[in-house]
Amino acid sequence: MLNLEQLEAFIAIVDAQGFREAAARLGCSQPTVSQQLRKLEESLGVELIARSRMQSTPTVQGARLLPLARSLLRTAARARDVVSAKRLMIGASSNIGTYLLQPYIARIARVLGPATNVDLKIASNPEIAGALSAGELDVAVMEWWDKREGFVAKKWRQEKLLVIVSPDHIWAKKKHLRPSELFDVPMIGGESGTGTGTLLQKIFGKNASKMRISLNVGSTEAVKAAVKAGLGISLVFASAVEAEVRAGTLRALPVSEVNVSKDLFVILPDQMLDDSPAQKFSNMLVEGAKV
Repeated sequence: MLNLEQLEAFIAIVDAQGFREAAARLGCSQPTVSQQLRKLEESLGVELIARSRMQSTPTVQGARLLPLARSLLRTAARARDVVSAKRLMIGASSNIGTYLLQPYIARIARVLGPATNVDLKIASNPEIAGALSAGELDVAVMEWWDKREGFVAKKWRQEKLLVIVSPDHIWAKKKHLRPSELFDVPMIGGESGTGTGTLLQKIFGKNASKMRISLNVGSTEAVKAAVKAGLGISLVFASAVEAEVRAGTLRALPVSEVNVSKDLFVILPDQMLDDSPAQKFSNMLVEGAKV
């Protein structure tokens, strides 16, 4: 059985590269740190720290243990937060976290009050799904969900996708675009893993293969900059370009004849309590609370 205090001492020694500084960081005596490490080494049957007069560094076995030790301490901290309900960990895919969720984060923070800290992790859809599955998040808001077991996904809203072009583009004065106009034109791709490709395949069928990605730039902000520079067109969340459209630095055009939009989901563990901060946040989104 691994002891968390012993793991904490081990990590402190590695990070501080010495026992004295590790003791100072942990607020205890140097002999206590040494004793904690010795007990950990005895329980594992290996030497974890190579000691010298200049510094203390992890052995090969210590280096193997280090990432797992850090993960165990993070998990322990998450367990304390979940039990005490003093922290709400929200995950969001990049577009949602950047362009849609901020007002709701502010609202749930007001509802929960100062006794509960609210944190927002913004990352790619696959990263957020992984963090939720690993128990690192209480709730996630994503552009897709793969129906893995142990979780409940609820539809939050439908977000329209618009074609964006530069103000001097040949399409800039159009009011809308026909689907056929999107084929065989240079298109700029953003973050991978958003599910947009699957969505376009569903909407346009075989014709989706005619959409030619000429440049991948990795984020919606980079997409907007590339479009402004005249490098091509792109499909983005309508909410992601509201400021640019108002300022006249981009033109946003709907696609006629088809509904080019994406369902957004709130995902929770299926055993979440009704009065938990995560459930309150989910209800706020799904029930359409004003912000």
